[in-house]
Amino acid sequence: MKEKISTTLIIRRIIQVIAFILIPGLFASSLNAIQSIIMMLVNMQLNASQLLGDLLLLAVTIIPTIIFGRYFCGYFCSFGLMQDVFSTIGKYTIKFKKRIPKSIDHILKYMKYVVLGGLIVLWVFHIDYGKGPWEVFANYLSLSSWKNLSSFMTWGGFVLILVIISSLFYERVFCRYLCPMGAIYALLSPMHFFKKYKPTEKCRSCKLCSMTCPMQIDLCKDVITSGECIACQRCINVCPRDNISLKPDKHIVTAASTAAIASLYYAGTILPATLPTSSTITSQAASANLKDGTYTGSGQGFKGTTSVKVVVSNKKISSITVTSYQDDEQYFSRAKTSIINAVLSSQSTDVDTVSGATYSSQGLIEAIKNALNETSSSNATTPDDQTQSSDDNQTQDNDTSSNDASLDFSNLKDGTYTGNGQGFRGTISSSVVVKNGKVTSITITSYQDDDQFFNRAKSSVINSIISNQSLNVDAVSGATFSSNGIKESVSNALGMTYTNTNSSTEGNHHKGYHHDYH
Repeated sequence: MKEKISTTLIIRRIIQVIAFILIPGLFASSLNAIQSIIMMLVNMQLNASQLLGDLLLLAVTIIPTIIFGRYFCGYFCSFGLMQDVFSTIGKYTIKFKKRIPKSIDHILKYMKYVVLGGLIVLWVFHIDYGKGPWEVFANYLSLSSWKNLSSFMTWGGFVLILVIISSLFYERVFCRYLCPMGAIYALLSPMHFFKKYKPTEKCRSCKLCSMTCPMQIDLCKDVITSGECIACQRCINVCPRDNISLKPDKHIVTAASTAAIASLYYAGTILPATLPTSSTITSQAASANLKDGTYTGSGQGFKGTTSVKVVVSNKKISSITVTSYQDDEQYFSRAKTSIINAVLSSQSTDVDTVSGATYSSQGLIEAIKNALNETSSSNATTPDDQTQSSDDNQTQDNDTSSNDASLDFSNLKDGTYTGNGQGFRGTISSSVVVKNGKVTSITITSYQDDDQFFNRAKSSVINSIISNQSLNVDAVSGATFSSNGIKESVSNALGMTYTNTNSSTEGNHHKGYHHDYH
């Protein structure tokens, strides 16, 4: 029997589209909030404002799940909508549509608990697992991000592609078997107060409800309480006898759950940005050689470039002003207040990112770091000429080269050499081949920086080094730290002296632990 296009189904699709536009990264943000809380507990470093923000963000999905069931999964999760879209495409384009055998489906549903447990282990032991499929998905929610498809080359990108392909044949594959947040919701959902009732004595043997369920739940029961139910209500729509009901009325529950998630979203995302922030990072000078003046720098945010103006007075950072940004206001405003206050209070760029606004946080931190790198250059304006326009400085590359002839290659012996350098997030390792006294190839053997930044720097810097036979080359704007790390690794391999300015401002920025997107 064909599924009816009911009012409930139309409302659900409308809510899904609105949620995709307004809060596309809520799933990833919720997962990051859990990670943040766990890491604060493990490290015994509780930041009151950060903890409150994380708890409020989790409340957006956790509380409605306990009260109403998994309405977030069925109505608000953009990752779920993506699967629904490809399942619909597969429904009309692929004739091969089968159900996964019940015995196998039952076993596979335990995999999401394994995934959740595995993530917790990785977080506790500080193991960088790169980008998960949900993070790659969130990364490409911005059209500008499609200029660089390198994220699809990560393990998370590979899993995302598999999920998309699988969705053409089977519904909600990721939600059923791999979603770490789904594991939490599945444990909490059976507690909810609103149940589906289906008197079996009024049923016939069609089993249309079970066959239609995207989560492949066996619905041959009087009361449906499965934690796997995502509240899509398709079983209600398809029943030819209207024998499945939700008490109270399905429209009341849908409206109430939607209102709850919307109001809690406000509390979890907008409210924390208005609260005073505190920093648990130990004070560490941003640079021992800060010179008074006004400096500009840029960093890569979620949707584009973030530019800042940093004023240094009495060799201390006295003010930070954001001159331009391209990220969404709701995310950037959350990051802006917290990050700037933390940098000013600790006089360090070694600060935590803001849960739910990680990419905006990273872009802002990178911009501040790049500005501070300029304190040793001539790009600063002195207090006497601070009224000068900073537009020109904002577009300049944050080049840290010293135009020193000692950086040119000479007297190199043929062979293959390896070296390491400090990037934005960790060590960059390279292999350098010297032939006929010249550097003929440079291969990056490992790195820890984010793909979107590192890949911008790699080709340009390596090609410039080989072309000029010198380390005296420009860094790539927006990827300065990765550029400097590559140059340092090459100099280390060749036994040359190169001063990497990353070391003057670098800290364990990755201690923020939040890898999630908007």
